[in-house]
Amino acid sequence: MTATQQTQLRITGAAQARALRQQHHFLARFLAPTSPSDMAAAVGMAANLAHHHARKLAGLGLLLRLERKAGKVAYQLAAREFLVASSLLPPEDGQGNGTRDMQELSVAFLHAYERSWGLMQGDADDTFGFGDLQHPAPPPRLPDSPAVEPYPTHLDALTLRLTPERYARLARALSDLIAEAAAEPITNEGQPCTLAVLAFGGVPGELGGEMKGLSRRLNSFLGAEVGSREGV
Repeated sequence: MTATQQTQLRITGAAQARALRQQHHFLARFLAPTSPSDMAAAVGMAANLAHHHARKLAGLGLLLRLERKAGKVAYQLAAREFLVASSLLPPEDGQGNGTRDMQELSVAFLHAYERSWGLMQGDADDTFGFGDLQHPAPPPRLPDSPAVEPYPTHLDALTLRLTPERYARLARALSDLIAEAAAEPITNEGQPCTLAVLAFGGVPGELGGEMKGLSRRLNSFLGAEVGSREGV
């Protein structure tokens, strides 16, 4: 009998948890039954390598190996959602929760930032704003010329004092924007982009514990909207 995809599956082994983190982009190709050969051709991967990864992930219980169709073996995600206990990959683990995410985000953002920097026209300024109760930080400004690439990098960071309740409210509001985008219909237009929400207790930098007021930093290559410059 052919196995069927589950709605939710709890992960119980560290090897499974590591594979989910390391191969999540590969796994995403198998939401529906897919032949590794077809997937490899679509992304420019060697077919034998795609089959190797698929067999390994099926052995870990993350993919289902389905019956042959037209002489091809198809695989599908074992579940639409996987639950991974934090104890399986603690932060001190090189592949652990949070640590791996931050490493991947940092490397990917730096690569995109260097690309934006290389394409930048003129000398755009980084913006660092400071303020307190009497003198709020001035609003950050974007570059005054249109972006020269379709997906320019964008960093907007704010540090201020918050009660636990307000912190939770603001962090959830930011994540709600991500959830709203995730609910939009998936299309084949455009290219893959990453939107990230980062919130934590503390202050970046060596003098983090001594920050008294409010600070905001903007490092963006978004550029001015053409419509706003034309008064549209």
